[in-house]
Amino acid sequence: MPEPTLLPPLHGILPILDATYLEQIDTLLPDTVARHLNTLPISWVQLRAKGDPDQTHAFMLRWQTALRQHAPGIRVMLNDRVSLVETLQAAGVHVGQEDTTVETCRQLLTPGRLIGLSTHSLEEIRQAETWKVDYVGFGPVFATLTKKDARAVQGVTALAEVCRQTRLPVVAIGGITLESLPAVAAAGAAGAAMISALWQKDWEWRMEEACRRWEQGHRTLSEKATF
Repeated sequence: MPEPTLLPPLHGILPILDATYLEQIDTLLPDTVARHLNTLPISWVQLRAKGDPDQTHAFMLRWQTALRQHAPGIRVMLNDRVSLVETLQAAGVHVGQEDTTVETCRQLLTPGRLIGLSTHSLEEIRQAETWKVDYVGFGPVFATLTKKDARAVQGVTALAEVCRQTRLPVVAIGGITLESLPAVAAAGAAGAAMISALWQKDWEWRMEEACRRWEQGHRTLSEKATF
């Protein structure tokens, strides 16, 4: 099995800044969000926008500019938009099974850029191990309303199993809430991608609470390892 790229400090909560979802909250300003992220133990975010290429570019540029100015230690992943990674100097790209292939991404990106791949089974993770991916997303762990073409729900038990079966960092995706975060962390996931559970009117508190509950789950995982 190939050695994965070591990802520290890429771990923990992975906030997904989704253009469509963020439009529902008028008070969310990139500079304000970036400043708050900079105060928390969050090492990466993902920018996601579907649809018109010009609008997508404008959205990602606006957020990338704010993050680089106010949270320079946070690395920014782009969802699917591999063509914008170099232009925006993002950390890398996250693609799905039906998006741009990992091979094409590697050809388009300069050395050092990260590639994440969504997976939905151990078989897909085994395939990802043969490619040059830096981490895999696995899910949906729970039912999700933010992705219309979501696959069958996998559950925490399946998440824990794939985390045991691969040396690639596994990021849990799909329907993760504040309540379920400790269980996701305790299952051995390297990270947890979140959208709807974070981006509500009380988003500052939710971000802080997500970080706290993630650490709670990791303490549980550490305690299990001592027995």
